[in-house]
Amino acid sequence: MSYTRRYRESITVSGSESDTFSYPASENGGSRTVTIHYTKEVPVEVNITVDTNPLEISISKVKGTVDLLTGAVVATETAEIVSKEKNARKVGKSIVKGFFSYIRSEISQQISELTQNANAQLVHLKELSQSCLSKKKQMEGDFNRIASRYVKIFDDLNHELSNRILELDKAAFVFKKETDNSKVRTTNNDLVNTITISGKEGCDLETQISTSIAKKRAYDTINKAIIFLRQQNRMNETIQKSMFNESISNSIYLTICYFETKNYKNQIDKNIYCAEISKVLNEKDSKNEIIQQFASNNIRWSEPSLQLQNNITLYFNTELNNSSVTNSGHAVRVREMIRKMAKLSSIEVNDFS
Repeated sequence: MSYTRRYRESITVSGSESDTFSYPASENGGSRTVTIHYTKEVPVEVNITVDTNPLEISISKVKGTVDLLTGAVVATETAEIVSKEKNARKVGKSIVKGFFSYIRSEISQQISELTQNANAQLVHLKELSQSCLSKKKQMEGDFNRIASRYVKIFDDLNHELSNRILELDKAAFVFKKETDNSKVRTTNNDLVNTITISGKEGCDLETQISTSIAKKRAYDTINKAIIFLRQQNRMNETIQKSMFNESISNSIYLTICYFETKNYKNQIDKNIYCAEISKVLNEKDSKNEIIQQFASNNIRWSEPSLQLQNNITLYFNTELNNSSVTNSGHAVRVREMIRKMAKLSSIEVNDFS
C-alpha cells in the first residue's frame, strides 16, 4: 500500500540584496543603491508520497512464481527420493543377487574341486585296497605254504624224537607193556586173591620208575648247569683276553639347535635344544658354556665342502619326501615352498671341538 512521509527541517540561508531608492533634493536630489547582507533560518517542509502498488503487484507475481517453483522443487525432490529409493532397491537386489550368485558359483567350484579330489583319493584308496588284498592273499598263501612245510618238519621231528625216546627207554616201555598185560591177566583171572598183591607190586614198581625218572631229570639238569657255567667262564676268559688295559678318548657329535628370541621387554633370550638325551646338556654350567660359544664373536664360520653340501641336500630331500605320505596338490606346493626357502638360505659350519 502507498504511504506518505513528512520531513521538517530548518536551513540557514546567507545572501545579499541590493535596492535603489531616490531621495528628494535638499541641495542636490538623486538616487542611491544600498546592498544589504543577511543570514536567516528558513523552515523547510517536505512531503514524500511513496506509491507501493507496482511493487506489491510485482511481489505478488514473484510470490506466485516462488510458490510454483517451491511446489515443483518439492515434487521434484519427492520424485527424486522415490527414484533413488527405487534405484537403491534395484541396485541392492542386483548386488545381493550377484553376491549370492558369486558365492553359489564359488561354492559349486569348490565342491567340484573337492569332489574331484575325493574321487581321486577314492580311486587311490581303492587301488591301495586292492594292492593290500593282493598282498594279503599272497602272504596268506606264503604263510600256508611255509606253515605246511614247518608242520611237516615238526611232525617228522616229533616222530623222530618219539622213535629215539622209544629206543633210549625201550626196556622201560617193554616193561610197561608186560606189566599192562600182566595187570590185564590178573584182573581177568579167576584168582581174585592175587589182585591185592599185584596192585602192591605195581605201586612199588611205579614208585621206583618215578624215582628213577626224577633222578635222571635232576642229573640232566645238573649237567646242563655245568655246561652253562663252563661256557660262561670260557666266554669271560675270551672277553678278558680281548680287552686292552688302556683308556682311549673319542669324540661324540650331537645335533644341537641354538636360537635367540626377543620377548616383550625387548630382551634377547638364548637357549639350546638337543634331540638326543645328553647328560652334559642337562648340567647348567655346560649348557651356559655352549650358549657362550655360540654367542661369541670369535667364532669363524666357513662354507662347507661340496661333498658335505651334497650329503646335506640329499638327506634334506629324503626327509622332506618322507614327511608327506600324500601326493596331493597342497602337499606338493608345501614341499616346493620348503625347497625354495632352503635354497634362499646359506649353510656355514664351524668346528667347536
